[in-house]
Amino acid sequence: MLPDADPAQLLDAFLAAHAQGGVATVLYARGEELHRRLAGDPPAVPAWGRFLVAMGELAAERFDDPTTASRFFLAALQGVDHHGDHEAAVTAGYDQGVLAERLGRGPQARAAYRAAANEGFRVGCLTANTVRSATAAVRLHFAEYGDLREVTALAKRAWLGWLWLRTHSPATLDAELEHELGRQLAALLLPEDDPALLAAAWRAWLPGALVLPDGGRWTDDDPHCLDALFAVAAEAADRHLSDEGPEPGAPYRLLRNAVRRDNMT
Repeated sequence: MLPDADPAQLLDAFLAAHAQGGVATVLYARGEELHRRLAGDPPAVPAWGRFLVAMGELAAERFDDPTTASRFFLAALQGVDHHGDHEAAVTAGYDQGVLAERLGRGPQARAAYRAAANEGFRVGCLTANTVRSATAAVRLHFAEYGDLREVTALAKRAWLGWLWLRTHSPATLDAELEHELGRQLAALLLPEDDPALLAAAWRAWLPGALVLPDGGRWTDDDPHCLDALFAVAAEAADRHLSDEGPEPGAPYRLLRNAVRRDNMT
């Protein structure tokens, strides 16, 4: 039996036990009891969103119960205006997309990824999962339709978010995510003939800015953004366009150095 305590305290205790790697069966049983107690009138606190995500992940990963996991994930995503934890909502949407993709449900996966990415970008929640969700949505859309209709803005936001994280929080990016972002950049944006056209091609894609966590804007013509763009373009070209000749990333490194010189004078 759960103790008679404040709901926020009970949620915090559950999340602490989850973070410490408590016994999954015991933790999940306590979580189900807690959910039954609070779901009728859930507390309007961020811990409620994180709790729903944690329960969904336990259901999916430890107990192979995708139906229950999906209910938790969707509750966290759709209830974000109540619990207020946008990062939890983005994570829930991403996890729901992964779950649907594993089950071979492409349309549901695309919808979940897009919902997660759109929520993150809407409020300036620039986390790796926001970018990861956008990238996954673009990947699945292109695989299904062979073009970028309806997802060009999502692709641009994913790249803008990537460059912002590269500049401000690089430790949050993992190698797999950066590889996929670089692959898409090489396939969809890098000029086929003249690397000097990259900046113009970059600005031609809309939107030209992202909302930041502090309410400011990260624009595609910001010198720091352009510096990061040429850096990732060089890496992406070397990794994904190596069959087009030796050192395909070299022109982008030269362009980066030129941009840096221009901004120092």
